Amino acid sequence: MLQAASRFRLSQSGATPGRSPRTEQAIQVVLRLLREQLGMDVVHVGHYSEGDRRFRVVEALQHGPAAALATASDRRTAAGGTLIETPIQLPDGRIHGMLCCWCPGDDPGQAERHLRLLRHGARLAARLLHNEQVLRELDRQARSH
Repeated sequence: MLQAASRFRLSQSGATPGRSPRTEQAIQVVLRLLREQLGMDVVHVGHYSEGDRRFRVVEALQHGPAAALATASDRRTAAGGTLIETPIQLPDGRIHGMLCCWCPGDDPGQAERHLRLLRHGARLAARLLHNEQVLRELDRQARSH
């Protein structure tokens, strides 16, 4: 049975103030494409705050076990999956957050493939975020003249 994907946020606290809905939608598309390409139930953008993992955007097939797995605090789960994550690094060197997915099993080849795709997705997300920042700055400059 084919399940429709749902998008949800698990934490508003990690949201970047002033984020445009268009950028949020573009990042959601990147996550959905990664989830589909990786054959994953869940792909998410998260960050660590005060030792806890928080979620900015989650792309999941459904609420339930997959979402619970994404929010597990341990890097290894009872299901034998491994958390794979890569930073979303902005051009100025700041880290926006981590692009993450759970890789089932212990196949190093599969984990490396997932990591390569996540790195591409993280670079794309960083470009989207940077472009939004540049457009906001240009708009601010235009209004001040």
